[in-house]
Amino acid sequence: MLQTAALIFVSDLFLQGKKENKTLARLISELNLLNYQVEKVSIVHENEKIVTYELDILSKHFDIVIVIGELNKDIVFKALSNVTFQDLETNLKFERMLNNIKYSSNCRLPIATKLLAVNDDTYPIIQFQRIFILKEEYLEKFFNTLRRHLEQYRLPAKYTKTIHVQMNGNTSQILDKIKKSNVNVLCQENHTVLAVMLESTNFADITDCENLMKKELRDNFIESFIENKIFDMIYANPEERIQQAIENIETCLANYSPENVFLSFNGGKDCTILLHLVHTVMNIKYPHYKRPIFCLYVKSENAFPEQDTFISQCEVYFNLEVMTVSLGIKEALNEVLLRKPNLKACLMGTRRTDPFSNDLKIFQMTDSDWPQVMRVSPLLDWHYSDIWDYILYYKVPYCKLYDLGFTSLGNTLNTIRNPCLIYHDVFLGTDVYLPAYKMLNENKERSGRNILNKI
Repeated sequence: MLQTAALIFVSDLFLQGKKENKTLARLISELNLLNYQVEKVSIVHENEKIVTYELDILSKHFDIVIVIGELNKDIVFKALSNVTFQDLETNLKFERMLNNIKYSSNCRLPIATKLLAVNDDTYPIIQFQRIFILKEEYLEKFFNTLRRHLEQYRLPAKYTKTIHVQMNGNTSQILDKIKKSNVNVLCQENHTVLAVMLESTNFADITDCENLMKKELRDNFIESFIENKIFDMIYANPEERIQQAIENIETCLANYSPENVFLSFNGGKDCTILLHLVHTVMNIKYPHYKRPIFCLYVKSENAFPEQDTFISQCEVYFNLEVMTVSLGIKEALNEVLLRKPNLKACLMGTRRTDPFSNDLKIFQMTDSDWPQVMRVSPLLDWHYSDIWDYILYYKVPYCKLYDLGFTSLGNTLNTIRNPCLIYHDVFLGTDVYLPAYKMLNENKERSGRNILNKI
């Protein structure tokens, strides 16, 4: 849940006393209504170095940063390029939108930026992670677009599970145990079957409760499933990368059928999003499919305990069948195909920035000297920022190592917290590690990996 905000107003005219400003007051008022705490307002000159400095500092300390200005020059976009370490490139969609409104301006943006707009006939809001850049004159007209995103980011995570159980004399005692926890419980009786709806802001609490019910009720535990409006919300998202990922997952499932597809899952952020998307597609396109999603966990030696715990929680929450193999990847793949020879395709969370993945195709067979299976990589062209946008926006549960400063997970011997996330907190008077979603430079994602020879 995000809750703090900072504003940067970029205007020479205002600082020269030649311009009034009512924008900031309106924006602060709107943010307060959304329950954001506006803790910092910076009014700065139209200077690339100054804006870069403000973006760098404020994005580290606050959850949301909103930049407002005329944007007639590309100073703000250059500053964004500086803090993200991404070159400015012509954004064809941005260019088309500006042409539609007869607006002459530079159309170059960092490659991972997103454009938020009601339609293509307006100046869009520029988004990079939780940084939003607004053209001042359009704020009043299109604040609703920004409001929807800010509202969603502000919402707390809520994890829900519906469990059907056969009524017996022991059921009420078990429910009493659950009600004493931090989980909200709602029951609905239908003859001899009881529907138990669980809800909590804590992912572990939900899975602990389900495990308790399975243990205590045994054969009287019928089934469990997730009912969540977020599935429709994801399908309705017009964002190109999300739609392409959904389309590729749908194609994979249609070509090979769900029972012949498995997921490579190690609890990392990328495959967690892939699991969430696959689960979404299954709920929308295959609502009557009852088999668990089959996952292969290739467990490395000295795996993080937190990673294993998270995988176990996902196994319960998403109703997975997880096969854990402590072998090399090639040997593990051979093992899983020996046990389940029907498997034809493997969904993977691979991105192009991963080692040896630059030339990979979304659908690509394994090499000829490997066990034969179709590799499907729906997130191949996603950026690091896309990953965390999805996780935070849709409240996807994730391994808590990422909150401690890890950005890429190997094992306890070859992975440390990312040194790029060390930040001196002036309020605490000490150095702290920022969470993974705060990192703006995706080129440093693996800076904490493969450090065995450095220690």
